[in-house]
Order: sequence, then C-alpha cells, then structure tokens
Amino acid sequence: MEIKELQEKILGIVDTVMQEKLRAIVGEEVAAETTKIVETLRLERAITGGLDRTGLTEEQKKDFVAQVKAVVRGKHEDAIRVKANEALIEEQDNRGGYLVPKEVANAIVRIAASVGVIMSQAQKWTMNRDELDIPAYTGSFLEGEYLGVDAAGTVTAMTFAQAKLIVKKWQLAFVLGNDLLADTPVQLADWLLAIAGESLANMVDKQGFAGTGAPFVGLTNDTSIPVLTMATGKDTFAEFDLDEASDAIGAVEESVLDGAAFYFHRTVWAKTRIKKDTAGNYILPQVGAPTTVLMDNYKGLIGGARPVGEILGYPVFSVRHLLANSATAVSTIFGVFGNLKAMAYGDRGEMRVSQFVSGSFGGKEIALADQTALVYKHRHALVRSLANAFQNIKTAAS
Repeated sequence: MEIKELQEKILGIVDTVMQEKLRAIVGEEVAAETTKIVETLRLERAITGGLDRTGLTEEQKKDFVAQVKAVVRGKHEDAIRVKANEALIEEQDNRGGYLVPKEVANAIVRIAASVGVIMSQAQKWTMNRDELDIPAYTGSFLEGEYLGVDAAGTVTAMTFAQAKLIVKKWQLAFVLGNDLLADTPVQLADWLLAIAGESLANMVDKQGFAGTGAPFVGLTNDTSIPVLTMATGKDTFAEFDLDEASDAIGAVEESVLDGAAFYFHRTVWAKTRIKKDTAGNYILPQVGAPTTVLMDNYKGLIGGARPVGEILGYPVFSVRHLLANSATAVSTIFGVFGNLKAMAYGDRGEMRVSQFVSGSFGGKEIALADQTALVYKHRHALVRSLANAFQNIKTAAS
C-alpha cells in the first residue's frame, strides 16, 4: 500500500470514530457541524498551502496532540504547563490536568468565533478578574443645544446603567479510545480543536439567545428588551411578514442599525421567505436569498456566521436555539432583530484541558473500556449592554 493510500485510510478511520463519538454526545446536528468544520480546515490548508483559520502550523498541531498523549499516558514531563493536582481542587479533579498553550486556546476560540453567531458578532471584552462593570447607556438620543451671546449652557444629563460581566465556567467532556490516541496522525488535532470550538460556540449562542439565567440571561428572556407584538390575528410564527419586519427596523435607533440583523430558527425562516402576494408572486426578492451587495460585506473574512437570507436590506441569520416553527404558540417570542455589538462577551483567560483515565462517563467506567476522557474548561461572561439595540418579535395573543 502506498503512503498516500495509507494516510487516507488512517484519516478515514479517525473521521469515522470521531463522528460516532460525537453523535452519541451532542447529537446528529452538532456532529454534522463539527464534521463540516474539520472538512473546512482541510480545505483551507489545501488552498493556502498549510494554514487554516486556527492559525496553527502543522508542527503546533502535532505538539498539541503529543501533549494530549503525554498527559494521558502520565508522562507529565512531556506536557506543557502541567498543573499539580492541588491546584485543581476547585475542579474536583484528582487525576491531573494542564493548560493548553495560548496558541491552541486562541485557535479554539477562533474556531468558535468562525461558526457561532454571538461569538462572531458580539463586542469582545478581555477580563482580568471575575467581574467587570461595563457602561450601558439608557437615556434618549443626545442633541446638545445652541448658545446665545454671553449665555451659559445647561449641562446635559447622561443616563448610564451598569451591565455586569460575571464569569462562569463552561465545560465539555469527551471520551476517546486509548488506541486512537496512541496511533492517530496529526488530523486528530483538527477534531480535538473543532469539537471544543463548535461546542463553545453552540453553548454561547444558546445562552445568548435563549438563556434563562443558568448562568446567563438570553435576549428572548430579557425583560428589558422592547417587544414587538404582531398585529391581532397573527398568532403563529409563520405569519411574520414585511409589516412586522419594517416595524422592528423602525423601532431601533439609527445609531445601531448599521450592523443589525434578523435572527430566527431556520424552520421559521423557511416559512417566512416563501410568502406570496395575492397574485402568487414571492414577496421577498430572490425568495429571501441574500443579495450580492449584502454578501460583499463578508468577502475576505475567514469564518464568521454567514447570512442565510435578507429582509429589507438587513441580513437574516439562523439560530438553532430560537424556537422552531413547530413550537408556534400565541403570545410567544420567537425572533430577534437588533445589533449584537450591543451584547458583551467577556473572555477570562486560557482554555484548560483535564484528563481522566477512570471514572464513570456516560454511565460507563472508562478504565474498563480502555478509554480516556478529555475535559475542556473555559471561563467567560455574557451580558446584554444596550436593551434598545434589540426588538424581540412576539406573536399576537389571538
């Protein structure tokens, strides 16, 4: 067998094993998204001659995989920045752990930002402590005044509230067979990075749009955000149309409209985009597909969520954590219009990876199954900073 054929065979084995593991842990939808990320990384390397959106070289990826293997096998002297067990008491981890190199942590966050809506669009804040107060302007639009001759002006009151970024800890546990760790090529790094990046982005999107306060409050559950209730008689998600879209745009201040967008579950958008007028013609140009003018704004960007459509010149993004069309109900918030720059994402520091060679994961003792569990941890915060930058879209009561 030629070297190229052998490489392709090994790569296929890695992909098959990882896909099976993912389906069991996160389900088909997220597993498919992670697989797509891995394939995209390989395509980017083929196009650029070696680099992908992670920014890591092949050697750095090999070092990362070697580090994981070293910690799994107990060769702590080969690992980078090993943490003693005593330092991990707060994690309830008595088997050891380590911090991945900053380059690897940054690569995971870059992947998350390339697939997540919130992480690609929210305002980023670097945090050097667990809580950070940020200003949240709550007053009306400022105008100032004209002064008369030899007349003193009045002082304009600035109304600010405080939005508090409070760090919470995110964790992802993942189990791998020891034989896979022992014999895999560098491609395993793509999977380990993609799994962490997709999972982080997925959870931040969930908390940012649908969080109920455990630990963050999402936009659709934020009582400070204005609500646009659809007209009487429009009591299902599918009845959202250009009238409500126009009202939502008109309700948001001009200063934040640049960068604003609509956010729906893909099944709701599927119903919205095919609406027709009385003559049977589609109401939205190109059946809601984003225009070339809109997509030009995303040229040259590596990664980042891409619009799935366009309404009245504003992009539409699909979010899996917003309510699906099958959940339609009266008096229910199901969509959002606004500018995610008015949401703050705080990054508290580096990614950490812990490893377990025993214990129950998914109801199975991994020591008896010859498996190793990798546990990713990252600390971050999320808060809405300007309520009036959004409009929650709600069905009528009847």
